[in-house]
Amino acid sequence: MVNKSQEIQKIQTKIIDLIKIELTSKIVFKNGHTLRLTKTGERVLSKVYDSYSFEPPKLNGHNLINLLRKMRYPYYIDKKKLVLFTEQDSFLAKLAGAQGWLDGK
Repeated sequence: MVNKSQEIQKIQTKIIDLIKIELTSKIVFKNGHTLRLTKTGERVLSKVYDSYSFEPPKLNGHNLINLLRKMRYPYYIDKKKLVLFTEQDSFLAKLAGAQGWLDGK
């Protein structure tokens, strides 16, 4: 059975291969255990894929853990914005608000 960390590392590698730019996962992703992007990763992926920006929920441990559990695709979050790269997640975040979407409301 593949653990979640190994699965995330495979996804990270596939994304970097698809971008076709000389980048490492350390430049694109915050760390090897999540799909959270760095600012550079967000800029690169926003140029290649459709992205949807929202006002972010409060940056606290509870919300970051919810994002870690919920997201199957890369995302970027800081104090100013939350960027999602899937239509379904962005639709739900827009409908319920980012905090409501994270809380499952």
